Amino acid sequence: MNHQHKLLSDLLSPFQLTTEENPVITSIETDSRKVKPGSLFICIRGYTVDGHQYVQEAKDNGAVAILAEKQVGIAGIPTILLPDTKQAAGKIADFFYDHPSQKMRVYGITGTNGKTTTTQLSYDLFRAAGRRTGMISTVGALIDGQRFETPNTTPEAVILHRLLHEMVSNGVTDCMLEVSSHALVEGRVEGVSFHAAAFTNLSHDHLDYHQSMEEYAEAKGMLFQQVARNDGKGLVLNEEDAASHVMERAGANVPVTWYSTKIESEASIVVEWREESVNVRIDGTTTEVPIALLGNFNAANLAAAIGLMKTGEVNMYELIRHIPSLRLPKGRLERLSFEGTEIYIDYAHTPDGLRKCLEALSVSNEALYVVLSAAGERDRTKRQEMGRIAAQYCAGIIVTVHDTRREDPRQIIDELSVDISSDKIISCHIDRKNALLAAAEIALEGKRVVIVGKGHEEIERIGTKGVPFNETKILLAELGRLKGKESAI
Repeated sequence: MNHQHKLLSDLLSPFQLTTEENPVITSIETDSRKVKPGSLFICIRGYTVDGHQYVQEAKDNGAVAILAEKQVGIAGIPTILLPDTKQAAGKIADFFYDHPSQKMRVYGITGTNGKTTTTQLSYDLFRAAGRRTGMISTVGALIDGQRFETPNTTPEAVILHRLLHEMVSNGVTDCMLEVSSHALVEGRVEGVSFHAAAFTNLSHDHLDYHQSMEEYAEAKGMLFQQVARNDGKGLVLNEEDAASHVMERAGANVPVTWYSTKIESEASIVVEWREESVNVRIDGTTTEVPIALLGNFNAANLAAAIGLMKTGEVNMYELIRHIPSLRLPKGRLERLSFEGTEIYIDYAHTPDGLRKCLEALSVSNEALYVVLSAAGERDRTKRQEMGRIAAQYCAGIIVTVHDTRREDPRQIIDELSVDISSDKIISCHIDRKNALLAAAEIALEGKRVVIVGKGHEEIERIGTKGVPFNETKILLAELGRLKGKESAI
């Protein structure tokens, strides 16, 4: 329970701003519906909603001060103007919650693919080492085992600092924070003091937002600049990805731990994949360890997680005994539990992520089928390549869409299908549910199926709304229905 309170003048002090009225602030909100008596309401311009339009509602709900980028014409309470409220929100929230990230070690994890898995593996290893650990990622927030839902990969700044404060109150000493490039550009981690940060890789994604791969890399680099500004203790970088040097330059003068998946590498951490085990080399000493994780690419995610542990001064040789118990997060190469079928659900939504997913599931002499999709109003340039990759690895493809937003689903399907020969396309569905029903049917015929695009997510973004959509439940219900039909014959 939060009992924070600060004078408005204290919260404005980092900006050298003063105001005649000086109310006591008992909460900070960016959603007018959550404002209560004593709140400071910060107007944030979002993708679809502009907080400046909701100041009257905020005042009616009890806001005692407004922070905005323009005059909002609300009399009776102080309105403070700043050029960028998104950036300011993090600094103000950090101050309001008594600098929570300075009271524990916060580890940032960024990259195109593998962020969520590396965050989860780091969290599990730190907990296994006896640390009271927190995690904030795409799949939600965990405070030493207790789960909290989060709206984005990285929550907006006010919610983020509130969660960090909650963690400190619960005795957390080490927090894993998944950081997207959007979050860095939009100031969602502003005010966070990072102990260390890891970089997984950089591949084709979000070019609708960042315009070029160079701009995308620079956005990721902002995390490593922040580590350097905070006098952080380490950067954990992938020796096999050239963009690591962008991160190294951004975090100038911070010690670097390099990791690799190649045993001949001179990196201080190497995890070599051996199907059912991994060779883990830490500072020259190699140990073979059994592993339950699917996919060669998870060797790199594990190596990055071990690198973060090294910056956290964990006993490195003790952690090795915990590796066999590690599991992937929900929606990452997750096998559906239904007897007689082999269906996987994976979050892959980039060309590189899709290739790694399909490679991991490729078995000689066993055909693989995929439900392939792409999101609406997002980077269109990757769709054709994803179709090519699916055709390369799969015997049959069900083409569909997810999160269409306001884009015509037929356009998404056409762009995914450009380079897929017609004999490989089983069917196309503008309604994702119908694609899942088709997948259930072929899975019951004994075919190996992977469904990509949504992973752990349980909503579909249609138009401007989020509609409940649980792939696991839909698939299990249809498999049960079909199985019942079979047994009735």
